[in-house]
Amino acid sequence: MSEKRITVKEFADELTRRLKAGQTVDCCKKELLNLAAMAKERLGDEKILVDWKD
Repeated sequence: MSEKRITVKEFADELTRRLKAGQTVDCCKKELLNLAAMAKERLGDEKILVDWKD
């Protein structure tokens, strides 16, 4: 595995592909945390519909 810089769009596309295929996204924990921080900073007041599963 090697580091590479990709766009947020490319990352979102890959996450979508993995989730639709039933794959895990455990491999992307650090990247998901980075994306969450970016979303908080840039989209902090936007609304999203969620279905939390506890």
